[in-house]
Amino acid sequence: MDNESIDPVCGKHVNPEANTPSADCEGHRVYFCSRACREKFACHPEKRLADYTYDLIIVGGGPAGMSAGIYAALTDIDTLLLTKSIGGQAWDSTRVVNYPGFEAIEGPQLVDRFQKQLFDDPKLVHKICEVTAIGKSRKTFRIRTDDGQTFRSQTVLLAMGMRRRRLPIPGEPEFRGKGVLEYHDLLAKQYAGKDVAVVGGGNSAAQAALGLAKRKARVRLVARSYRADSYLQEELAAQKEITILKGRDPVRLEGAERLERLVVRNQETEEEEVLPVEAVFAEIGLIPNNELVRELVILNERGEVEIDRNCRTGLPGLYAAGDLTNTFGKRILIAAGEGAKAVLAVVEHLRGRAR
Repeated sequence: MDNESIDPVCGKHVNPEANTPSADCEGHRVYFCSRACREKFACHPEKRLADYTYDLIIVGGGPAGMSAGIYAALTDIDTLLLTKSIGGQAWDSTRVVNYPGFEAIEGPQLVDRFQKQLFDDPKLVHKICEVTAIGKSRKTFRIRTDDGQTFRSQTVLLAMGMRRRRLPIPGEPEFRGKGVLEYHDLLAKQYAGKDVAVVGGGNSAAQAALGLAKRKARVRLVARSYRADSYLQEELAAQKEITILKGRDPVRLEGAERLERLVVRNQETEEEEVLPVEAVFAEIGLIPNNELVRELVILNERGEVEIDRNCRTGLPGLYAAGDLTNTFGKRILIAAGEGAKAVLAVVEHLRGRAR
């Protein structure tokens, strides 16, 4: 309680002047990031999150994890959400046009709405941290985090999503973070008036190019095969800041201390072309974040976690949802629906245990 700007339950920084939830304890005013943390503290101020055995622990804070958290908060199951960050790949979506209730909404705005709903409910407790291990003893799952704590739960929902593939070309490791970047809308504004490249021909690449052009960057979209949805291709064609280079393969990245050039090969002529750029954003596909559960689940040839129609893995009590799984369609809407469905399955599982 020495630092009143730290939530004593989850460890998250809070602003006491931002009308945050609070409670009086032994003559001190204690501040919390959410009503959920305040309720845990009020019930057992001497206990911390790792002292409980939960009904469900959700690992991941993307659309599947957030939707699962919101849905779990409406049930009577004691739930803990563990995630390194909130939003997942949804943060990178410049324009979401297929989410019910919105004609169109930017990814960060949708995530913000999720987050407000997620953390305003008093039944959902959370901790912003990195999960480093997931295991199972005879009766419970044990989840270890990067701060050395171990959390216990009867069931676990895996919602770790996917991460971007890296460019498999010379120069990528050397210039990572020095011009080779992952696209985020908040990062795009730094490249107003500058020459950048987006590598990829799918929807993610198209959205990244549009996001950069919106911030007045001069964008070259380097596409080995151009397969973005037709409505995105129309938007790209209408942007004078975007040049589409079809049939190009990235060859290497060059520069001194920072990235200065992207060299590509024209598939038709076999000639190399040098593109002077200050940044390259690779949007060439995603890889499932399955490292923590390879020994617990069945993976398909793409590394996705195999689940049945009720989001169950082969291990009783272990569920998975969203882009991490073999469910058809990598979309925000589908991931959110799968997260909610997984919680329904968890509730049925817990009820069966209680009988």
